[in-house]
Amino acid sequence: VTVEDDAGNIRHSAPLAVTIDTQTEINNIVLVNDTGVPDDNLTNALRPEFRIEVPEDVNAVRLSIDGGKTWVDANKTSAGVWDYNWTTDITDGVHTLTVKVTDVAGNTATRTLDFTVDTTLLVPTITLDNADDSGTKGDDLTNVNKPTFLLGNIDSDARFVTVEIQHGSIKEVLTATRGTDGRWHFTPDNVWGDGRYTLTVKVEDEAGNIRYSAPLSVTVDTDITINKIELVNDSGVVGDNMTNDIHPQFRVTVPEDVNSVRLSIDGGATWVKAMQGAAGTWGYTWPDDVKDGKYTLQVEATDKAGNTITQMLEFTIDTTLSIPTIELDSKDDTGTQGDELTHRTQPKFILQHIDVDAVSVMVSVEHGGVTSTFDAIKGASG
Repeated sequence: VTVEDDAGNIRHSAPLAVTIDTQTEINNIVLVNDTGVPDDNLTNALRPEFRIEVPEDVNAVRLSIDGGKTWVDANKTSAGVWDYNWTTDITDGVHTLTVKVTDVAGNTATRTLDFTVDTTLLVPTITLDNADDSGTKGDDLTNVNKPTFLLGNIDSDARFVTVEIQHGSIKEVLTATRGTDGRWHFTPDNVWGDGRYTLTVKVEDEAGNIRYSAPLSVTVDTDITINKIELVNDSGVVGDNMTNDIHPQFRVTVPEDVNSVRLSIDGGATWVKAMQGAAGTWGYTWPDDVKDGKYTLQVEATDKAGNTITQMLEFTIDTTLSIPTIELDSKDDTGTQGDELTHRTQPKFILQHIDVDAVSVMVSVEHGGVTSTFDAIKGASG
């Protein structure tokens, strides 16, 4: 300012510098504890934290999440940077953060940020697909070596769905698949060997929430055997599967997990169920008379996993035997033929009607109250 009076005196004021500032701005609003997918403004923190980036002349920053009904003051952490961490829990849902700033010139600016708090995630489930649950349903025992599993309680915002498989000391993690129907399932990439497998599902949603299923233990069993089939009432020569009993009795030895044994002697036209005795041992005695002849016994065993095996045993029923005859060899029948009188001290006798399957032919001789037994000899002529 310059002042001159009537006498011509002149005086100047000290200079005054004035700045005109008519606006302010909010450069950026950041949800600091954004979890899950980066920068999607989604968090599983009940107390979200925000960072406000503004010009350095801003001297007040206030925040509201209830439409401006209540305000909180942010804290300045460095030049142009203000922070606030909510001190009370915020309910799950979509919220709008309103930020209002004021600079030293009194200018104000307002900006909003939509963010979501999501702390919930269902606990997933895993079950063996009913189509692959062979044998008894619901026992988690299967003879399918690439079984399919169904996953349940998978939230629509699931970001990662994986299945951890523990088999002995081997652990692997594979990714589940969402079908076109929206359902999740899992099938291993490779064939599984027999044994026990424990599966656990891990789900992570877009907010970063993580939940695990209860572990599911499944046993793969693709093998079954019939250890032994025996004709219990095998008579005569031991182990020749021949009997003179018209009610043949059989014993079948199998692994302990076998839960069904069936038998047939008519080519599978009719079947009977064996009865389980001790663990791994099944028996059956034919209640009806079985005619003489050769038979093929079919044994079908099924285990708990649904595996089935069939094995055969050839056996023979023979209840007939001709009545043998014995006569003095005509060459040694001295004197009158046919009078059974001879002067030979070592006479020869002829035995007839001896069946071809005879395995033992013995002759008993009684003389003077003493009985002696001798083995007969089969000649070259039979």
